Amino acid sequence: MEKKINSFRVMMSLFKLGAIGFGGGAALLPLIERELVENKQWMDKKKFDVAIAVSSISPGSIPVALCAIWDNRYSIVSAFAYALPGSLIYLILLTGFSYIGESGTQYLKFTSVGLIAFVLYILFRFIKKSLLSGINAGIKFKYLSIMIVAFLLTNGNVLHKLNHKLFGISLHTPLFSINMLTLMLTTFFVIVFIGKSESKIKLSFAVFLAGLYALANGKAGILQQWTFVLQITMAVLATGSILYDYTICKDARRENNPFHFDFKPIWNLLLFILIGVAFIAITYSVLRDDNVKVYAGKVVSSTLTAFGGGEVFIGISEAVFVKTGFTPEKIFSSQIIGIANTMPGPVLMAIVTGIGYTYGYEHHGIAYGWLVGLLGLSLSIVVSAVCGIILYVFFDMLRNCYRLQTIIKYIMPVVCGMLISTALSLINQASNVLMEVGANPFVSIAIVIAIFVAMRVLYKTFGCKDLSLVLIGGFGTLLVLSIVA
Repeated sequence: MEKKINSFRVMMSLFKLGAIGFGGGAALLPLIERELVENKQWMDKKKFDVAIAVSSISPGSIPVALCAIWDNRYSIVSAFAYALPGSLIYLILLTGFSYIGESGTQYLKFTSVGLIAFVLYILFRFIKKSLLSGINAGIKFKYLSIMIVAFLLTNGNVLHKLNHKLFGISLHTPLFSINMLTLMLTTFFVIVFIGKSESKIKLSFAVFLAGLYALANGKAGILQQWTFVLQITMAVLATGSILYDYTICKDARRENNPFHFDFKPIWNLLLFILIGVAFIAITYSVLRDDNVKVYAGKVVSSTLTAFGGGEVFIGISEAVFVKTGFTPEKIFSSQIIGIANTMPGPVLMAIVTGIGYTYGYEHHGIAYGWLVGLLGLSLSIVVSAVCGIILYVFFDMLRNCYRLQTIIKYIMPVVCGMLISTALSLINQASNVLMEVGANPFVSIAIVIAIFVAMRVLYKTFGCKDLSLVLIGGFGTLLVLSIVA
């Protein structure tokens, strides 16, 4: 492990990742792994896999939750350093919206094409490396099968968009296209229910039930009315399987006892809560506005229900802020969402920051807009971090459990399958920017792929570092597209 680690180095590394984090959510996991595990060697691969398993089922931002749990010493520094860049850029754009907002957003889109190509390059390396590790571990067939199933379950929405863009054909609503939380819950259920059993009947039943749950949570909404019943059934069966093994099998009792409990993360949890309370108290004492407390409550409640990434949170935030009259629908749709989708970092935090800024600016002025916006940002970070820490403590208590070890063993092919869907979504996003400057759909996708290939060549031939690829990609597409436009 690298010895040169301190708060400043951690802060700069995570701040850099947050600044180039186009795609957000799960797309940033390979970037974080490359920085913490490979480049800096501050974290080992096994612990990183545990952190992915925890953060993927935690509400709020997946990367922020991961940043909060990867190292107890740098939990707060990491979470805030990663989340700040995108929201700060967003606040700057909102502040000068009447002067530079439109052009600033357009230039950011141009830059994002090159940065997305870089993220695609990192995703490719991550998936390739994970696949090779599965082959070396002798689980090639299982690894590929899990990856393909995860891809098929999550790709429906983006494939429909690409099909409509390229061929002008609108297909029926995809059966699945489930989010990351549903994907992880189905994976966890199958593994926990099966345990050490080698029964094909038990495996088939677990897969069948998990498939029904995926259908109930898919875009088509089939069996949606049975979602709660299926959740209860899966929870009861998984618990029953654990209790059965614990009662019958002596090995199961030994592997689950004694529980291990680490108090260190609890201190970070309390510090995060203290930071959130302090931000609320400071903002309220400055503004003396009861709506500050209302806004804070809405940020906390919406973040707690934000499972599945930024796209899901758009609907949640609309219900929590717009339909309750806190934020005007016109501003939310055109200004807040319109700009938030072009920001690096978590879309969730950009949205709550924008809503807070809009309220503070309209009622108190620009400076207070920043204050309320930063309050929303800090609270969304705190909620994401606290939930991640609580789940991590629970996972750590059960780290000797066979089922948990199996989850960690097979979590990466699940993530890789979902990341292939994410990669297609990123290609579609970059393609949209290129189409705005006149490229046809096929050419726009070809250009994105060509930039991705060029980055691979630069790395293999000239040994270009990540920062160089980021600068070349971002500034290159900004320059070329600005001239073309």
